[in-house]
Amino acid sequence: MLATFKHLHSLFVMALIVAALAAGAFMNARLRHLRESEAFYRWILAAAVNERLFQEDSARDQDLDLYNRCAAVMETMPGFSGLPAPDDANTGELTALGTIAGNYEQDETIWNFARSAEMEELRQEFLALARERKLRFAQDIQYADAQAGGVNVFNLFFGFRKVAANFVWLEVDRYWHQGNTYRMITLMRTCVALDPQFIDAYLIGAWHLAYNATARMPDTPWPQREWHPRYEKCLGEKERFYYTAVDFLKDGIRKNTRNSKLYFDLGFSLYKQKLEDYPNAVKYLTEAVALPHEQYVPRQLFLCLELNEQYEEALAGWKDYAARFLDNPVVQEVAPRFIARNEGFLLENRAAELRKKARETADSAEAERLNNEADVLWEQARAVWESINDPFGEGRKMRMEALDMRQEGRYLEAIAFLDKARWEASDLFNDFSDLIIEIKQEAEIPLTISEKKAVIRESEVGLCAGMPEAEKEKRLRAAEALDSGL
Repeated sequence: MLATFKHLHSLFVMALIVAALAAGAFMNARLRHLRESEAFYRWILAAAVNERLFQEDSARDQDLDLYNRCAAVMETMPGFSGLPAPDDANTGELTALGTIAGNYEQDETIWNFARSAEMEELRQEFLALARERKLRFAQDIQYADAQAGGVNVFNLFFGFRKVAANFVWLEVDRYWHQGNTYRMITLMRTCVALDPQFIDAYLIGAWHLAYNATARMPDTPWPQREWHPRYEKCLGEKERFYYTAVDFLKDGIRKNTRNSKLYFDLGFSLYKQKLEDYPNAVKYLTEAVALPHEQYVPRQLFLCLELNEQYEEALAGWKDYAARFLDNPVVQEVAPRFIARNEGFLLENRAAELRKKARETADSAEAERLNNEADVLWEQARAVWESINDPFGEGRKMRMEALDMRQEGRYLEAIAFLDKARWEASDLFNDFSDLIIEIKQEAEIPLTISEKKAVIRESEVGLCAGMPEAEKEKRLRAAEALDSGL
């Protein structure tokens, strides 16, 4: 009896051990699956950002091919059609995967897709390519492998990578204060390689590159710039710092696709403030607004929409913004002024379009009707600028008066008026100066020496060493068109 009991007890203990081992193996497999799925999920988000925003394709890497195959699988899977797309995205040229990934509220959908059984084969291919370093957008695969290989190894090295990143960042700060800018750049990249989620390192690093490092640098003269094939721009030393900062923030966005601060700094601090590239500023600020963001972010988007002459979008944005923050006195003071500004721009543009149509039509009655309608819109625009009652509004009103003189053939009066007005409306000084040159060329009035130099400078912009011949010919043809007005 005792022997039987001992035998049963031994069997029971063995069964418990087998069950524990089986449970352990199951949990280990489950954890591995989750780690691999998370890495795959993060890569999908990064590759989708590249599709939506960057459109960068490196022949050395295999991200694009793998991503396109993943997108093709999604289109065949039930449950992934009819999902809401982001309102601000031009989804016509995007894959379904890229469209869905543009909406952060669909992150659970992307996660379920990444860990699904249907994606097992592509998930394993992704892991193999990532371990071979053949994917540009993959990250943290080595950490997942180390963690799976043993907790002690992971804790001894990889577990402290965030601490190491902080120490590296202290060195970055030390190099900055010593003036060793070029050494600082390498360490900045090391820092974010150790901790890809170190958001402040990306933000401050880009600020160092675009602002602090270039603070005492003059703009590079065009003849001294060189063609950069990646950016398709003529760049000197100062301008290369700007684009290094752009690349640094883009790297941060790929690794932190849901952080609005990175999109904001790329759109506002770099593309708007430094590069004056308003289409790209609008693109990245639109992404920042689509994510959880600070209250000031939409205001910069609306300002860039205005600078990019997207007056209807800017007007709609400001109206919605004012309606959402009725209790905010600052918003209620600022928004009406910019609402009026964009209304004024729209009225002026519509009047100009009608006058153009009137000049092009052969029907005298139709031309008169169009001109009368344009005159009504023109006066409405004038009333808008008068209502704003600030230097910008006064400047736009003076500009309209000069254009009225031009319309009547009073060229000398218009030029004299603009010459006086540009000193009273400093925000519009360059606009007024360009308009003076335009009116003089139209009226065949000789330009001053400084105005001739301005036209020549404009015609030379865009030419630099190493520029492809096709690009050079295109810009030279544009220069000839400007020179013909001299």
